[in-house]
Amino acid sequence: MARLPPLSKTHRVCVICEGMEDYFYFNRLLELRVWNSAYAFFPLNAKSASNIPARFQDAFQNDKYEIVLVFCDTDKAPYREYAEIKRKLNSFLDKKNAADKLIIFANPCTMQIILSHFGDVELKNQGKKTNAAVIERLTGVRNYDAHEDQIREICGKIFRRSYGDMKRRVEAIQFGDTTPCSTNFYEFLERFENDDTKWLTRLQESLMA
Repeated sequence: MARLPPLSKTHRVCVICEGMEDYFYFNRLLELRVWNSAYAFFPLNAKSASNIPARFQDAFQNDKYEIVLVFCDTDKAPYREYAEIKRKLNSFLDKKNAADKLIIFANPCTMQIILSHFGDVELKNQGKKTNAAVIERLTGVRNYDAHEDQIREICGKIFRRSYGDMKRRVEAIQFGDTTPCSTNFYEFLERFENDDTKWLTRLQESLMA
């Protein structure tokens, strides 16, 4: 297993995003500069959940980043694809629970987090047609089916003033990854906003021990 590069003044963090929703949303937050300048983030679009393990391994082994994170959906019970991602990451890193420390999850999907900028919402699944009505109600985007222009339009409606609202809402749903309508995003937001990078050092050490 490749060793991660040593910690530097500006910490290089790679984020493997499951697909376009995750990728464009993460990039929008970077554009808004809501996180601490101690970190340089490099989001990569895996283009599907099945590609995440391979993209993770490639990013981990190229020695460009101090840590590699994953931003993905859990989908729906029994979470087979999500569980397979975790299994493959743990196997690659040869650590039993490494994936739990590296994955930013949204149950059922990242749209739960995105819509938290606009209002209170509890998505039951990640179905595009199922969620189209609530997406239109909160964002004004009609007939949502995850086309790139629709995702860009929604992300373009997100501004710094709604960041605190989103953060408050995701803080209220900090549950496990098998709990419907939950996410651990708040935990990572707290880290990304803070110039105290001890969490990054501890995470590196836990992966290399």
